[in-house]
Amino acid sequence: MSYSICWPLGVFSDVKRTTREVEGNHPVWNETLIWHLWNHPLQKDSFLQITLRDMGSVKKERFIGMATVLLKPLVKKPRKILFVNDLTLINHSMMPTECTVTLQAALMTYKDIEKIGDEDLLAITAQEVAKQKLMFPSATVHKALSPKPQHFQVRVQVFEARQLMGNDIKPVVKVVIGGHQHHSRIKIGNNPFFNEIFFQNFYEAPMKFFDEIILIQGDGGTWRLVSHGPSASPGHTLLRKWLGLCQPNERNSGVRGYLKVTICALGVGDQAPVDQKLIYRVDDTDTRIFKSSVVPISIAYLQFFIYCAEDLHLKKHYSVSPMLEVELIGEKLKTHVQTQTESPIWNQILTFRIQLPCLSSYIKFRVLDWRKSEPGWGLYLCNDEIGTVSLSLNQISSTGAEIEGMYSGFLPCFGPSFLTLRGGKKAPFRMKEEDPNIPNIVKDGLAYRGRVFLELITHIKSRQEAKMKDLSLDVISVEKHQNRQKYGLCVIFLSCTMMPDFKDLIQFEVSIGHYGNKMDLSYKPLVSTTQYSPVIYDGNIYHYVPWYNTKPVVAVTSFWEDVGFRMNCLNLLQFTRDRLKANLDTLKSMRNPRDPALLPQWEKLLRELVEDCKRPLPCMTSQPKATDLDKNRWKLHRLLLQELAQKAKQAPPRDMVATAEGWLYRLNAVLPEPQMNLPDVMIWLMAREQRAAYAQVPAHSILFSPHGARHSGRFCGKTQTLFLQYPEGEGEKDTLPAQLRVCMWLGNVTDSRDLELLRQGEVVVYAETVSGGEAGGLAGG
Repeated sequence: MSYSICWPLGVFSDVKRTTREVEGNHPVWNETLIWHLWNHPLQKDSFLQITLRDMGSVKKERFIGMATVLLKPLVKKPRKILFVNDLTLINHSMMPTECTVTLQAALMTYKDIEKIGDEDLLAITAQEVAKQKLMFPSATVHKALSPKPQHFQVRVQVFEARQLMGNDIKPVVKVVIGGHQHHSRIKIGNNPFFNEIFFQNFYEAPMKFFDEIILIQGDGGTWRLVSHGPSASPGHTLLRKWLGLCQPNERNSGVRGYLKVTICALGVGDQAPVDQKLIYRVDDTDTRIFKSSVVPISIAYLQFFIYCAEDLHLKKHYSVSPMLEVELIGEKLKTHVQTQTESPIWNQILTFRIQLPCLSSYIKFRVLDWRKSEPGWGLYLCNDEIGTVSLSLNQISSTGAEIEGMYSGFLPCFGPSFLTLRGGKKAPFRMKEEDPNIPNIVKDGLAYRGRVFLELITHIKSRQEAKMKDLSLDVISVEKHQNRQKYGLCVIFLSCTMMPDFKDLIQFEVSIGHYGNKMDLSYKPLVSTTQYSPVIYDGNIYHYVPWYNTKPVVAVTSFWEDVGFRMNCLNLLQFTRDRLKANLDTLKSMRNPRDPALLPQWEKLLRELVEDCKRPLPCMTSQPKATDLDKNRWKLHRLLLQELAQKAKQAPPRDMVATAEGWLYRLNAVLPEPQMNLPDVMIWLMAREQRAAYAQVPAHSILFSPHGARHSGRFCGKTQTLFLQYPEGEGEKDTLPAQLRVCMWLGNVTDSRDLELLRQGEVVVYAETVSGGEAGGLAGG
């Protein structure tokens, strides 16, 4: 079998280069193909398209696969050679094939080519340059537009929108291609995913076709957005570009959101560029905005006050030299390196200049270990990543009421508060398209790697010119946010079933932060595990742990900040959300529209929603430890609850499910709490002294509050079922390693006298934490 490969460059797609035909299933070409840019520099959205065809087929030729290589790295670093190894080709259905291709690309001048010898990586000779220059005309020579009608196709793919202004909007995208209208499906929220593609065929003369306009509009009821794309021309492509959207009649109001699209115009025989970015990525480094010259840009300055960190530990008997890196929209700023310390004190300010609204969904924090290369050299090398955390901008800002007529909602703010760093093994990747809370799905890691104490303030006007500044004198004002109290964590293991056949004895480890982590002996050892147990065959297909009538209990004490005022508010909202969802699920189960119980259930849903929304949230304005973000979110929550209560009073008995789902969506969108402070509780299944599977329990869901049950976590002191899962890349695919039933309680040890867990049955305490000569005081045998 023989193959040939064709690489048309996207910007100059009229010029194609073809290798020689090579026989075999593993062809090797070792050829160099050259495109002359002439006076046109390489653009950030330039790409190389590769098409593999079988020229030895019975037919004229057979398509095997294609791929697209973005050349953006060569724009940033022109002297760099871009290595692409084992790039998977994709078929016409956008599915990966078994074929791969390996290539190198470089941006070179004539002087570079003259210096190249046969031993160079690219092995280009002056003869090859001259030959290909003669064989193929320059892409800058434009042909006269033909008056003869031809077939063309325009494709517009709409991926997603971000930061759309307005409250309770249901956005829809209207795409007008040369007067032909197309509409997307209706979505919900300010950051909807569409992932739809629209086609329009033309049979026009090129001179008339080039004058057609692509118009992209959005209509969300309370807002109307418009952006003009480029004139359609064959071979020209906007690949995953962000369009800045604006009010059509009020362009001076600035950008009102963003829409990611791919637009291409194809002639007969042209191949559409293959978009190989198939999976979701947390980092928003590839955020190219197609800007308009008529829409004013609003600029803001994000100032990160980086104070300190704690528990930055990697390995036993190993001192780290940490440095914090903050990444936003591809730009990275770093603090100074603090040598050989697990609790660095930076006291620095990092400032980012951004466009409002900010296109990025996340701010990424990485703590790196930097060590000196050689004694006396004073040079630092990055050796290890200690931990990472991604902070969602949607959680620390809002698109609510107008501010100064230029920006909707409150500007990004955070802290002073702690962010928990994670590393090591990762959770399996799972993402639902409609989930408004992506950070709860995309995890940075499962192992606790410490915490960073920082603050974020946004200014419309620059307060300082330098990007870094020392703030040692400002530390005293935030010390009140670091006061600790003693927490107690109690876990009763009731049963463990649906397990595979573990050949070894197993046990369960309970930890919160580094407290209870038996694998890391750098910290004070705590007895935080159950006894070793065998697994027994249940006679069917599963195994279970034979705890029978005696249930193991683990009790661990730890020290964290008092965030009860914040968790009380979160748990009240969680209670409102859970009751609405339970009533909605009951409503959905009634499939007969004539069911006599349908209307009473709808009235029950409305009555309980009004009752829950009228329940006052704990006031944040008078709370001394409340941050600006706490106060802004409290106002947002109050306005939302007032609006939902008003709508529930007036809601007619029609479109009941859709109406309630809209309310549930809005509650889900405001629930995630970025200033959690308390790390999640981790329960690990241990086999052969190795962590095999895990369950991750949010701390607020089991946190006790002396103010009542609705202020406490929904599973505080209650039995819950946890489905353990394997870390990413481990265990059998689509299988669960265990179903665990536990009863958990977390709270201030002074409130442990109200703990009723141990009165539920016969339990045995296998682990009790002793700290500073005092017993944990949480459980007794």
